[in-house]
Order: sequence, then C-alpha cells, then structure tokens
Amino acid sequence: MTPFFDAHPSLRNVLCVIVILAVTAAAARLLKRLLIKLGERIDRREKKVTSKVSQKMLGKLLVSIIYILGIITAVNQIPSLNRTLTTVLAGSGILAVVVGFAAQESFGNLVSGFFLSIFKPFDVGDMVRIDAENVAGFVEDITLRHTVIRTAAGTRQIIPNSLMGSAIVENVNFLDNEPTLIPIEVDVAYDTDLILAQQVMRETLISHPLYAWNGDPRVLVTGFGASGISLKGYLPIKDALQYHTAGSDARVMLKQAFDRAGITIPFQTVTIANQSGEDSIHITSGENN
Repeated sequence: MTPFFDAHPSLRNVLCVIVILAVTAAAARLLKRLLIKLGERIDRREKKVTSKVSQKMLGKLLVSIIYILGIITAVNQIPSLNRTLTTVLAGSGILAVVVGFAAQESFGNLVSGFFLSIFKPFDVGDMVRIDAENVAGFVEDITLRHTVIRTAAGTRQIIPNSLMGSAIVENVNFLDNEPTLIPIEVDVAYDTDLILAQQVMRETLISHPLYAWNGDPRVLVTGFGASGISLKGYLPIKDALQYHTAGSDARVMLKQAFDRAGITIPFQTVTIANQSGEDSIHITSGENN
C-alpha cells in the first residue's frame, strides 16, 4: 500500500484530508454528547438546573475550536494550500487590526456575552430590572451578541451584551433556590385595627395557590400618608415567570378579604358644587374613610 501512495502523492494527501475531517467531525459530535451528559450529571449532583446558556455557548466555542484546528490540519496536508495558508496567516495581523477598529462594538458584545455565560449574573427565565434603561422583564434568551428581555407588555427588548455587562442589573432570582418576593402594598383607613389588617393580609398571602414559604409572610407598616396608613407584604413564589399574574391575583384576593373583614381602603373624593345665586363653582376635596 505504501509504494502505491508513494507513486500517487496527491491521492495520499486527499485521503489524509478526508480522514482528518472525519475525525474532526466525530470529535465534535463526541464533545457535544459529553457536555450534555456532564450538564445532566451536575444537575443531579447539585439538585438544580445549571445554566443552559453557559452550556450552549461553551459547547459552540469548543466545537468551533475543534473544527478550526481540524480544517487547518487538513489544509496543511496539501502543499500548495499550505503555502497559501502561511501567506494568509502572515498578513492576518494587519487585517486583524483593520477589522478590530471596524468592529469594536460587535467584538465588545461578543466578549461581554462570553463573560455573561461564564459568571452568570442572570440566566434565562430570571426577572431583571435595568433602571438606567428603564427596562424590566424576564430574560428570554442570551446570545453572544445581545440579551432578549420580555417585558410585562409582551414586547421584546434587545439589549447589547456590552450594556448588560456594564449596567447595574437587579436580578430577583439571583439567590439559588430562594423564592421570588412580590411586594403587595395597600393603604388602610386611620381608624383601622392595624393588628387585624396585618393578620388578614398574612392569611390572604398564605392562601395564595403559588405561596412558597414554610413560615408566615412579612406584613409591615411602612408609612402614614394623606389618605391612610400604608401596609406592605411580600408574596413568595417559586416560578418567577408568574410574577405579574401572581401579584395581580394576590391584590384581588386582598381586596375581597378586606371587604369581608370590614377594612376600608381609603380614597380621595372631589365634590363640585355650584351655589345658587353665584356664578362661581366651588371645589372641595376630602378623604373617604
């Protein structure tokens, strides 16, 4: 067999290229399977789901490196292409500088996306808030270039990763295995029995179908306003995607519970009166308690 290939060096080179490319493809597929099994093993050991984004990005990066190395190795088996590749690599330094200046922002997004996938300040499904951009919602997808946030209105905000990496991001799901706390605020009249109001609010929050805490929820007296006394409670839930729906249901349940207990939620009223014999209109305002 060796004399045959010595007599046909071109055929030998082609065969080497085919073998190298086949080994490269097999190695890439094997790596993908190993990463999937490794992620599943980590999930079982830590009893939680690891970042799918990190696994996805890491898998793509490693597979890309394998393909690049495989292609370069295959090209080196062909003498004519080997010389061309050497020339290209020699001049790639100048090309890299030119491309770098032209694509600084895009490259910054790629680098930021890579670091976001490693350090994981947030993950898909987390609820985040970016005050500087006045954006709040659930992380729907993270790519190497941008992060997709689904707002409460159902719209998608496409935010470059360079901004996500430098901005102050509030992540309500940052603590592992900790419930998401939904603040529920309400005012009660000044003549209300605050102990009763706090108890009714606690019982209402506990009765919520998504309540996810072993103990009683916190209900605090947070201030004295023009209309009444402010109460604030927290509804803990496990599924952050139910944040807005659970909060809405809790407020409806609380209003119904206050009505049954005879607890008044104060509101401001305005009365417009036109006194007889006068052209002027007098407006008086008061509080409904």
